[in-house]
Amino acid sequence: MEKRPIWKMSRALEFSLLGNKKEFSRGKRRVTPPGQHGQKKVRRKKISPFGVQNREKQRIRFSYGLKAKQLKNLFLKLKEKKGNTSQHVLTNLASRLDNLIFRSGLVSTYLWARKWAVQNHFLVNQKKINKPGYLAKPGDVISLEKYMWNNKLIQQQLQQNVKVPDFLKLDKEKLEITYSYYPSMEELEKEIEGINFSSVVEWYNQRT
Repeated sequence: MEKRPIWKMSRALEFSLLGNKKEFSRGKRRVTPPGQHGQKKVRRKKISPFGVQNREKQRIRFSYGLKAKQLKNLFLKLKEKKGNTSQHVLTNLASRLDNLIFRSGLVSTYLWARKWAVQNHFLVNQKKINKPGYLAKPGDVISLEKYMWNNKLIQQQLQQNVKVPDFLKLDKEKLEITYSYYPSMEELEKEIEGINFSSVVEWYNQRT
């Protein structure tokens, strides 16, 4: 994975990889890409169709913590499946353990969701799962280990009243997340708001 600081990557891609724009807070790290700040106006080259496709691919890849080969293999695998390839890929990404933890509002960023999944702070159907990319199925219940219930970050998040997607149910008493159903295409598109996914599909269709 990319070793550059998250704010530099987000700024270069003009997209919040944390999922909440926190890396652009306090006016220190703006959303504008390099070369657009200061008094001097710099005319940037118009991005080519290839550049657009590559940028959108990078946005998806880094958002979900995937290596280039992982994302490519995912497309190759699901391309053979009957139906809408875009929907298959997005459903796969939406069903990842780290994504469901983040979307539930229990943690503030994707990075925390991945980190805590790896550290075994979450159970799936009462079984320890330490793989952020674990694919949950409708009916699965993701629960936070009891020793984490009083964690300061968790308690702060519970006060935020984050809007939880309809395909998830969060029980704030038991600190359990229920994956109710696979999201519709409309819901999946909301998941990746800010990313032109058709450009990502074009990228792989032209190269596989």
